[in-house]
Amino acid sequence: MIIGFQIVWFGFAWGISHHYPLLPILLSLIYLNTYISKQPDKKVAYLFLGKVLLLGFIADSVIGLLGLMTYASPYPQPFQWLQPWWLSLVWLCFAASAKVSFSWLEQRRPLAVILGLIGGPVAYLSGEKFGVFLDIQNFGFVLIAISWGGIMWLLIKQLPSIPDHLQYKS
Repeated sequence: MIIGFQIVWFGFAWGISHHYPLLPILLSLIYLNTYISKQPDKKVAYLFLGKVLLLGFIADSVIGLLGLMTYASPYPQPFQWLQPWWLSLVWLCFAASAKVSFSWLEQRRPLAVILGLIGGPVAYLSGEKFGVFLDIQNFGFVLIAISWGGIMWLLIKQLPSIPDHLQYKS
């Protein structure tokens, strides 16, 4: 699951930056379909995915609205500050990997926040190097760190309430 998400992330970064938007769509559909197909309670799985998507959408769109980050998009967007469709798919895939990837942090929320503070900006910096984020201001990285720290806190806080069936069945 962790390796699968990394493949999806790099597929998105390469596909968007090289104007092959069908690659990230295909990868995310395969990844999310595999995740959902293994969930006995689809409603709980969809609700969890939706919550993480909403958090990511708000965080990225606010940073864009403030003019601290510009997104690459293979299609025109009516509002350049709004999180693009492809980043919404990345958030969904990230959410699908959360229980398996981060369950070890359930009793270590401060560590989860630290990982969010560091890992969020690193992920966006790598996206900037790929060309999927065209311009991230220094204060944008600060807000990315803060938002990712908060998102990781909320994500880890919710993980214990998610039934174990959200993990992949053998």
